Amino acid sequence: MAPLNNVPGAVVSLMDRTNVETVIVAGKVRKWNGKLLDVDLASLRSQLDASRDRIFAAAKIPQDIFH
Repeated sequence: MAPLNNVPGAVVSLMDRTNVETVIVAGKVRKWNGKLLDVDLASLRSQLDASRDRIFAAAKIPQDIFH
């Protein structure tokens, strides 16, 4: 990131997740060397799918709009 004359603006406008190497939350390292730690991605995906299904069902929106 150069030239860097506005640090907050550069972070907001020019960076994305690939620029984040380490994340510490409440003293616990959650991302190290660019990799998430202690995250079961399969379980998270399953939870997200279930949440989406509940929202679609509550809104009476068909999930497969092509059928």
